[in-house]
Amino acid sequence: MDSGTIVYSNLEELSKSNYQLTDGEADIKGWPVRNEAGNSVGKVRDLLFDPEQNAIRYVIVELVDMGEDLDEKAVLIPIGLANLGEDKKEVILPDIHQDQFRAMPRYIIGEVTPQIENEIRYIIGSPAALRMEDEIVEIDRANFYRHHHFDRNSFPDQDQRNQQDTDPLI
Repeated sequence: MDSGTIVYSNLEELSKSNYQLTDGEADIKGWPVRNEAGNSVGKVRDLLFDPEQNAIRYVIVELVDMGEDLDEKAVLIPIGLANLGEDKKEVILPDIHQDQFRAMPRYIIGEVTPQIENEIRYIIGSPAALRMEDEIVEIDRANFYRHHHFDRNSFPDQDQRNQQDTDPLI
């Protein structure tokens, strides 16, 4: 039974946390965000950090210049979907359709709930994943961040990035 109590996820903006970047970690705040086709999506406002697990969970992206029918707003992109540009300081996202960006909930500082996280996962999920997840009544919160959307291993390791003379993502 719903008691009407709102439960918030324990996530903090990296810039407002005590987390310190280590040598070799890039501060991507302010970097441009593009899709795989090279079109501008916006810019990185900050990152959302899980202090309990010492892990980055989301890139906060300020959507800009996405067309007149899409409001400029901040949205959360799971960290596993973001990649660093190979030749310059930019973040590359997979081709997410404008309808998906339109459906994404607006990010409001301190108001991320498990329901909002589930909604983001649903909106970004592949059609096959959506059909599968439609059958799940409730997403297992204990394993929520084990989903491939949060897989930071999609980034090259620090040694590979240093050999390419580019900055690794946090």
